[in-house]
Amino acid sequence: MRKLLFFILVVTGLQFCTDEEAVAKLEGYTENEAILQNQLPVDGCDWHFGVDLGDEWGQFVPNKASQSKVDALIKQASMEFGIAQVRVKMRYRLTGNQKEVQCGWNTKTKMEEIDIASIEKL
Repeated sequence: MRKLLFFILVVTGLQFCTDEEAVAKLEGYTENEAILQNQLPVDGCDWHFGVDLGDEWGQFVPNKASQSKVDALIKQASMEFGIAQVRVKMRYRLTGNQKEVQCGWNTKTKMEEIDIASIEKL
């Protein structure tokens, strides 16, 4: 009887255990390759993601909760033609908010904010 009760508890508990990828898929996350870049030295914009969305080019910035994941990758960025960049693969979703990003000539641009579930350097 104890074994049966233990088995039922384990099976019930497993329903609540899911991996990060399964949760991300359930909550509407998208996966894309992107370039994390800082173009400010050449009059572009400070750190942001450039994402090829097929018919358009998306520019996104991480939300506060995702910033520590991004900071770790910024340290690995390489300089190319005055632009610091790192290629990444990330699973993300739009938050519905916008965030101002510092750009060249002392201007600011609003970019879509994203929540990042996972990110890795390519």
